[in-house]
Amino acid sequence: MKKKSLSQKILFNNQIMLVLSVIISISIWVYMSMGSSNDTVVTINDVPIQVSLPEEAVNMGLHSYFADQQSGYASVTVTGNRKLLGSITKDDLVVTANASNVDRADTFNLAVSADKNSSINSTFQITNCTPSKVTVKIDTASNKDFKITPKFKYSAKDDYYASVTFDNDTVSVSGPSENIRAISKVCAVAEDMENLESNKEVHARIVLYDEHDTELSKSYLTLSSETVKCTIKIDPKKTVPVKATFKNKPQSFVLTDENMKIAPKEVSVAGSQKDLDTVFSVSLDEIDFATLENKKYDIDSLKLSIPNGCKVIDNNSVIDVTIDFRKLSRKTINVDKFKVNNLSDDFKSSVSTNNLNVTFIGSSDDLKSLSADKITAVINASESNGNTGSQELPVTFDLGDNKTCWAFGSYLASVIIDKK
Repeated sequence: MKKKSLSQKILFNNQIMLVLSVIISISIWVYMSMGSSNDTVVTINDVPIQVSLPEEAVNMGLHSYFADQQSGYASVTVTGNRKLLGSITKDDLVVTANASNVDRADTFNLAVSADKNSSINSTFQITNCTPSKVTVKIDTASNKDFKITPKFKYSAKDDYYASVTFDNDTVSVSGPSENIRAISKVCAVAEDMENLESNKEVHARIVLYDEHDTELSKSYLTLSSETVKCTIKIDPKKTVPVKATFKNKPQSFVLTDENMKIAPKEVSVAGSQKDLDTVFSVSLDEIDFATLENKKYDIDSLKLSIPNGCKVIDNNSVIDVTIDFRKLSRKTINVDKFKVNNLSDDFKSSVSTNNLNVTFIGSSDDLKSLSADKITAVINASESNGNTGSQELPVTFDLGDNKTCWAFGSYLASVIIDKK
């Protein structure tokens, strides 16, 4: 049988192992006791600085603002038992900027101090607080939404059109009222992008400007976003004529360059190639001939009807129209022949109005041949909306074979509608 080595004898000797265990345990206990009884220094960062305004300032609607997010926090150095400090967090500390003398809207340099949270009973000492002073702006609160405009150049190659869109075209800015009032516009700033052939996306900085186009500091302000995604969209473009549209225009009356002028005659439109392929002209808002007599009219409020998927890319979409009917004549005729149209078979009608004095516009030759016996006043019964009894309904005029003259003005006739 082999003899046991010395190490084996020790390992298999229970008494020796018991003594070693006791010695090791005592050593660990002594080491831990000595370590935990020593004081140590710990710095706790990102402790929020609190600003408690006096009641007078609060009643004035004043609020406190730090220059930026970082300046609203402090670092606090504490000294104490090593074991105890290991569990201390920023929630166990209170850092305060002394605002007891604040009584107006202004910028103040306030002293900063740190203390233990009142709920903490731990025995540790606060030895330092950084910063010792903080700049705080006191003012009433304001919040305003601003439309974002691009402050960079962008363009497309010939026969194409470049436009810019934002993923969010407004930004909300909050902070001291004085700072908000100073903002005149909010811009997306990026590098210039010219002669583009295809769509491009960029992330632009949001920059604030005053009325003199000077960049403003964002100190004390909070923006809903510091950047905005811009999409430069490149679309094909084409030039198409502008056409006038009319209501109550006589079928055979001819408009020429002499009696009507449209300026500009053409506009440029942009859109997808598929949409542009279906666009051959753009139409103006309707012009009602019943509002036109033998005079000259300068109409500058007509808007274009823009096809779906397209847009007018000229400076504006308002067209000036000049109509000159001064070479035409007018004639008043007493119309006494009436007809009721669009009346349901379940109803009957009788016209109470005996006659209407109507002014007609046209060339002198065409008006000569126009007489009362050739004119019928047509009453549209659908305008009654199913109501019965006596009512005033609009009238149009059938001039028979005369397709070049029209009635100037609006006319009503009294009609009695009853069930059969």
